[in-house]
Parts: sequence; structure tokens; C-alpha cells
Amino acid sequence: MNKKIISVALAAVMMCSTAAIAASAAEVEEETTGASVTLERSGDAGKVKFNMGDTWSHDDTILFYMWAEKEGETNVGCTKGEWGGEPVWGTKKNKCTPVEGEDGVVESYEFEFYPDPSWNVYVIFHDLTTGAQTCNCILTENGMGKTAVLTGDSFENSVDSDKRDLDVVFDGADDCGAHKLITSTGNIVGHALAPNDDGTYIVAKYVFDRIGIKDKNGEECVTEDKVVAACNEFGTNADSVWEKFQTFKDQDGYADKEANAKKMINPSAAQEEEKKETDSEKKDDSNGTSGSTTTTTTTTTSGTKTTTTTAASTSSTAATTATDTGAATATGDTTGTAAFAAVLFGAAVTMFLARKKVED
Repeated sequence: MNKKIISVALAAVMMCSTAAIAASAAEVEEETTGASVTLERSGDAGKVKFNMGDTWSHDDTILFYMWAEKEGETNVGCTKGEWGGEPVWGTKKNKCTPVEGEDGVVESYEFEFYPDPSWNVYVIFHDLTTGAQTCNCILTENGMGKTAVLTGDSFENSVDSDKRDLDVVFDGADDCGAHKLITSTGNIVGHALAPNDDGTYIVAKYVFDRIGIKDKNGEECVTEDKVVAACNEFGTNADSVWEKFQTFKDQDGYADKEANAKKMINPSAAQEEEKKETDSEKKDDSNGTSGSTTTTTTTTTSGTKTTTTTAASTSSTAATTATDTGAATATGDTTGTAAFAAVLFGAAVTMFLARKKVED
């Protein structure tokens, strides 16, 4: 009776525990789904400043566009003083505030912004009046309160080589500004890496995406020289890039790209592998054709005449099989010689016996 009561009690406790855990998990899920990023705000540290120099007009309307990426998380955007939600382009909330100098002329623009340093944050400054925009810029905590400067220089767009991106640097923040990337033609542009950028991944992805493709001038987008330059620029090496490249094996087209990619990324390893395969094939061929030649001599006596027949046969490892054509031919030659010798010998014996009988 006591055992039965204890069993029922334990079952009840387990059911309650399971329900409590499920409710707790549901609360956590709900909290995560509806959570917003909380950021500390302290004076000028929450502002991004922009100086267009002499490139754009100082009385234009400048918008600030921002988005962020984080592994395992969806992209988020921001509006003035807010973080989170979908990235929004061209809204009035993203309008920068003009800053005038002592003479009343607009010197620069600023935008109130409080980024989360655990994300890779990208920003663009957009001239609403003319439609011009800067390159994609990396923004870290070091760039907060600093001034982004439009240098007047431009470089190849990372996706479309026919387009040009306007270069931006941040005064006093070398880790901010034009995002460092490999373009679609294999050139390296920009100067700032995002905090969570993986140089090895960047090089491997460039090879995977562009190998076998030619640019508008008919030049290969991926070459050994370009891969070496990319490895040097992004602080990685051939072995690491090849290892990272193999993580794309589940993606479409990997099998068609693998062999050629290895030659581009790690040519010495590819050559060594080819050499091993060639040596192995030569060894297999050698084992299949090597052998020795032997000479067989048969002497037959008929009366006073002696006939010597010499037959050459070749033996090899491959000739030991019943299906080997060469072996069958060699066997046939030897058998024919033996049969001929037997016939001559039989004739000689018959003649000897007949002669003896006559003499008797």
C-alpha cells in the first residue's frame, strides 16, 4: 500500500515539474522574441558626425542608413535614437541634423545613434537631394563621436564592377570607414574590417563565388596571384583557406569547383596530390606488365638426323590468369611444339621396331 502511494506521489511531482519547465521555456521564448536591445547613452558618444567636404553641397538633405549583422541573428536597423526592427531606407526619421559654423554655413551633419558593439554595424550616408551615397562603412564604438569624412576618392563596387563607391574615413578611428572586401573581379577595396569579420572566410567565399567566372574584359576573376594577395591582405594562409573552402561542400556547384579551387588556393598541395596519383598509376601499370622471358629447347632424333626446336615463352604476373590473352597464346605455342615433338618421337620408335623385326 505504501509503495503504491509513493509511486502516485512521485508521478504527480514529475508532472508538476514538467509543466513548470514548459511554462518557463515558453516565457523565455516570448521574452526573446519580443526583446529589444537596451543601450547606454552618454552625451556625444551617441552621435555619428559626417563631413561631406567639397564633394556634396552643404545645403543638401543627408540621410543616415544603418543595418547590423550578427551570426545566428537577423539583420536589424535603426531610426533616430532607436535600435532594432527592420532596416529602413530613406525615412524622415533617418534625416541627419545639419551643424552650422559661426558664419551660419552648414559644416557637417550628425545623427544620434547608439549601436550595440556585439553586432557588425554598417552605415551609409545618402544625399537625398542628388541621390548620391557613400560606400558601405564599418562603424565601431571607436567611431562614435568621431567625424566620417567623404574623401573625394572612389573605388570599384564590390558587387558590380561598372559602379564606383565613394570612399569614407573616420578621423581618429582607423577601424571605421570603407568596408574592406574582395570585389567581384578579385580586387581588394576598402580598409576597415568589421569586428566579427573572418578573413579566412572572406577569401574562401570569394573563391567559391567567383571561380571559373570572367570579368567584362575576359579576365579570370579568380587567379593564383589574386588568392595570394587576398590571403596576405586578410591575414590568412592557403591551408586555412582551403580548409574553410571545404565547409561549402553542401552547397550547389561545390563538386564542379573543388579540383580547380584547390589549384588556385593551394597549388603546391594540389601538385603533390597529383604526383602521388601519377606515381600510383605508374606502379600499377608496372606490376601489370613486368615479367621474364625463358627459352625452351626440344631435341628430337629421327634415324641419324637430329632436329633441335627452340621455343620462347613469356611469363608475367598478369599471365597467370585464365582470361589473359597473352598467356593463352604462349600456352598454345608451347603445346603445339610439344605435340610436334611427340609425333616425331613416335614415328622414330615405329621405324626402329619395324627395322628390328625385318632383321630378325
